[in-house]
Amino acid sequence: MEQEAYKEEMEYKKFQLKKLVQELEKKTAIDGHSTTLVTVIIPPNTPISEIAELIRQEISTAARIKSRTTRKHVQTALSSIQSRLKYWHKVPENGLIIYAGITQEGKLEYYEIVPPKPVKIKKYLCDAKFDTSVIKEMLQEKDKYGIILLERDEATIGLLDGTHVEVIKELTGYVPAKHSKGGQSARRFERLIEIAYHDFLKKVGEEANKIFLQMDIKGIIIGGPGFAKEDFLECNYLDYRLREKIIGTVTTQYLSEEGLREALEEAKELIKGSRYAREREIYDELMSLSIRSPELVAYGFREVNKALDLGKVDTLIVIEDLKGKIIRIRCKNADVEPIEVMVTTDIEIQKMEERAKKICLKYQSEPIVEMISENVVDYLFEKAKRIGAKVEFISSEGEIHDMFKSAFKGIAAILRYA
Repeated sequence: MEQEAYKEEMEYKKFQLKKLVQELEKKTAIDGHSTTLVTVIIPPNTPISEIAELIRQEISTAARIKSRTTRKHVQTALSSIQSRLKYWHKVPENGLIIYAGITQEGKLEYYEIVPPKPVKIKKYLCDAKFDTSVIKEMLQEKDKYGIILLERDEATIGLLDGTHVEVIKELTGYVPAKHSKGGQSARRFERLIEIAYHDFLKKVGEEANKIFLQMDIKGIIIGGPGFAKEDFLECNYLDYRLREKIIGTVTTQYLSEEGLREALEEAKELIKGSRYAREREIYDELMSLSIRSPELVAYGFREVNKALDLGKVDTLIVIEDLKGKIIRIRCKNADVEPIEVMVTTDIEIQKMEERAKKICLKYQSEPIVEMISENVVDYLFEKAKRIGAKVEFISSEGEIHDMFKSAFKGIAAILRYA
């Protein structure tokens, strides 16, 4: 139970970090091009004194910048780092990343981030934008699985990258159909068919080698409708380095994109540690419950928020890129339950203000509309934690994200009771 709670907390921190990176990437120097935004990347075990000396030297160097405005902005950013470094006695075990500078909003912004994994490089950069590449790489879903689907004269080579499934290459070959005529010519024809068939399998192996040897592949799934997958494996057309990564074979009715999805469904046990398999499991459970016991499923902000308030939620499920602010409508001095609404645009806020007037007019009361949260995911997460509910995040890309958003509006909950 503690391990599950820790995992949830880590997923939430990862979500928060992704959100921060997205915000940092939007920021630029105040004029859009001056190299005044400072990024400092500090690996673990680096003495703080060493970083302090680096910043002191850079402040000295900045004094020689010709542009008075640029000089002032760089010195302001560096001075803010210099003063904050005094609060660190040692660099955290994963390292430290610092961003500082006067952004397009015209104010000094300062961020200290302890990365989710140890940083391996030391870096100082002064540019028109913050360098978020190190954190972005850490946040990427690393698990990649190759998929090879084969028929006698067709093949699909695909990739599962994190939660994203894609067709990399489709191949066709000419393998003549067998015929029923007898005699010597028939045996000769059979040999030609066999040669054409194995030439095609060899071609598939060569293409797969070119594609997958350039990637960090965790595993390879071989599939297809007939016996071609077994023949392909027996003949060792894959490079030995890739053969070592084959995790199993599956039978599929189709090739192409539909076949890739079918192969992943059949290979659930083979890839059960992957993010894709976990999200697929969550989605399938939710769909199944919606059919069997719809009273145990809530979806959309209004239903889920109410269920959280009543303490009925067992598992909250949200997409990572869900956008929205939460406003609360109250009627002053009236004995009426406040209404909480998710809005995504200023127009929706205006509509809610109009709605509040109509609601409160019934009670001859003055409406009060207040913003109570700038981020719907943070708001729901905090409510879920207060009642001990589990929280699951669906990645911001991939087919599961699209299906979940379409079916459940990006927010759903499995309830403890109806």
